[in-house]
Amino acid sequence: MATTIIRGGTIVTDYSVFRADLVLKDGRIAAITDDPDLLPRADEQIDATGKLVLPGGIDPHVHAGEPGWPAGGDFGTETMNAAAGGITTFMEHPLSLPATSTAERVREKQRLAEEKAYVDFGLWGAIIPESLDHLEEMRDAGVRGFKAFMPFSEVYYPNVDDAQLLDAMLTIARFDGLVLVHAENAAMLAANLKRLQAAGRKDAAAHFESRPPFVEYEAVNRAIVPAKEAGVRLQVVHVSVPAAAEAVKSAKAAGQRVTMEVCLHHLVLDEEDYLRAGPYARCAPPIRARDQVNALWSYVLDGSVDSIISDQSAYTRAEKEAGWASIWDAPQGLQSIEVIFPLFLSEAVHKRGLPLDAFARLTATNAARATGLYPRKGTILPGSDADLAIYDPDVEWHVDENLSFSPHKWTPLHGMACRGKVERTIVRGQTVFQDGQIVGPRGFGRYLPGVPQEARAK
Repeated sequence: MATTIIRGGTIVTDYSVFRADLVLKDGRIAAITDDPDLLPRADEQIDATGKLVLPGGIDPHVHAGEPGWPAGGDFGTETMNAAAGGITTFMEHPLSLPATSTAERVREKQRLAEEKAYVDFGLWGAIIPESLDHLEEMRDAGVRGFKAFMPFSEVYYPNVDDAQLLDAMLTIARFDGLVLVHAENAAMLAANLKRLQAAGRKDAAAHFESRPPFVEYEAVNRAIVPAKEAGVRLQVVHVSVPAAAEAVKSAKAAGQRVTMEVCLHHLVLDEEDYLRAGPYARCAPPIRARDQVNALWSYVLDGSVDSIISDQSAYTRAEKEAGWASIWDAPQGLQSIEVIFPLFLSEAVHKRGLPLDAFARLTATNAARATGLYPRKGTILPGSDADLAIYDPDVEWHVDENLSFSPHKWTPLHGMACRGKVERTIVRGQTVFQDGQIVGPRGFGRYLPGVPQEARAK
């Protein structure tokens, strides 16, 4: 393969920030040097003067729409959007139709993604009642973790009760797997929904009233306790309230293997934004009040949060528009994957002083560690995959939903001011996005299967 040199950039890694040149060869980082005399002959040179060169972003929480409802987006469009946002790897969630609950379904989703993906991808498996006897076979098919809902989600993805969740945790702990939990109290949520709907409430505010902070906080604690009992690795997905973040932080301090994700939209939107956007900002957990948003930022800035995520959910405009008549009719989820990391750079680094090495950890390294991909992914080291995002850190722009590669162009983040933009995204040495355009080949993205326990032991 060709040799590429990236010259003159500021290298931003999880371990340091420094000026150096990078040599890319055979899809890997071949060398990092500040001595021009050590540079080999290059087939391509990229001038990164004045730019930031970061590990390619990793988003561990994406819903790609396949199989089941590709009208909103599929592995092609969603990986195009990922590339536009400096993301070189994402983990696709099992909330599809049908749910990714057997090895056969894992392999079918792998096939669908391999045909279309522009960036690398991994898969999560489902923890639902019907999948409890299929966890090990899904592991052997390559899933890197397993997702459970504590509250009701969809009829095709039934939530598990406490006993079933503990049973799954005990099984997954035997092969040191990862359990991901959507933590909201099922009984409290169901009671709130029944009360509000009986009162005829269909307005947007009814949605966040049905899911107050305590519904999440209580469930996060109830997920942490059985995970500790089982000895399993736990990832609490899309934490949105500071009390829940504090619970995870305390469990970590006590030595438990628990991590947490935070959606970018839970950091940049508040209830007033939600009421303006209506169904386009309906998600679960919901957008929170400004005091909750401000307090959640403290856990990002002190290093307690592990990963910033999109929770990308591609829906059609028609599906979202239904929520204006009744908020309950709008599907839950936002489109934002192409802008989450530039916006996070703007909001966290430029506005709040987050160090650049922490930015790299929150957007790449920590997710790579949690998913077992580090140091192949999530860092810039000799031998690591040449997955890189080159940012112009100071260009100012506004989020424009019309620049999305999704077939249905909407986002509640439309119009937000941003400082810092992705200029180029490189996956295993191949430029896949440059200056606003997808330039990489369709189907270039690779499946990143986990390693079965037996193979790890050899």
